[in-house]
Amino acid sequence: MRLTRAHRSLAALALALSGLVAAAAAPSTALEPETVETPKKVDGPLYVQDAISLPGTDAYPEGMSVDYRNGDTYITSFATGAVYKAPAGQTQAQVWLPAGTDGRTEAMGVEADKNGRIWVCDKNYVTLYDAATKARLARFVTPTPGQSVLNDLDITQDGTAYITDSNRQKVYKVTPTQLTEAISSGADRTLTVAFDLNSLVAPHEEGAITLNGIEAGQYSNWLITVDMMTGDLFNLNIATGKATKVQFVGGSLLSADGLMIEKNKMWVAQFGTNKISRLLLNSEGTSALVESEATDASLMKPTTIVRKDGSIHVVRSQFGLDPTTLPFTVGRISSGI
Repeated sequence: MRLTRAHRSLAALALALSGLVAAAAAPSTALEPETVETPKKVDGPLYVQDAISLPGTDAYPEGMSVDYRNGDTYITSFATGAVYKAPAGQTQAQVWLPAGTDGRTEAMGVEADKNGRIWVCDKNYVTLYDAATKARLARFVTPTPGQSVLNDLDITQDGTAYITDSNRQKVYKVTPTQLTEAISSGADRTLTVAFDLNSLVAPHEEGAITLNGIEAGQYSNWLITVDMMTGDLFNLNIATGKATKVQFVGGSLLSADGLMIEKNKMWVAQFGTNKISRLLLNSEGTSALVESEATDASLMKPTTIVRKDGSIHVVRSQFGLDPTTLPFTVGRISSGI
């Protein structure tokens, strides 16, 4: 396969992230959550079955979101910037937005909101599209173009989107008012900083990928994001604007990528270690217990985890794997975690 610019970028990312497994992470001083259970450690197998196949030979998927209005699933390609769509009930995704759409050559986080809009992250932009027409509705630009990696996002119940910047250790926000103004004007808008975590994130090399997955708590008064370099979790309090380190016990979240929270449980996809961990959270999301974890090569470098049709689905990125197994797929975890 010819090594394009996108593949060189992908290879560089895979090389950088592979170093996470060997990195020494200092253990957290932990507070146990309100309800303590004995951790159940599982050493696979996870029984991961193919659920959605992606077209082409260079997808290298990264992000995934389910449109819960209709069950459609959207998946991004880090290698090309394409966005794929698998309509509800179908196991074969098709190209929804081609590679290079709006100048995008890499795509990461994606989110389908309750108003029929699809949010797509790349390094410098968050771009919104109409789910029905594919029309571009708005675009938000990082305050530091060329120095950012806008990685993942989640939307709270009030409609505010929060976006992680993996290179700047910041979390940006787009409020409903800002979104309405951007759609009305048609002009690009600059993202607003919601949380600055530079004082909390552990020292790291320049350019390292730090903040990654982000997920809102059940009632959306707080979010959790993760530093994949160390496995540290951070609680983002929306009311106070304060970020604090989440204290947890029972395991390591090194190379954590995508997060999924359901009530008092959080699942973590750990890219570099081919592992899925499940945590028990306290009511405020400020402490946690790793109560279950499972490692299996069939995860193929997992990056994102969602609930779809009642089952956990995981993006199998295949970053850095050689030879690549085709087709690229999203896996459904039938048991094990």
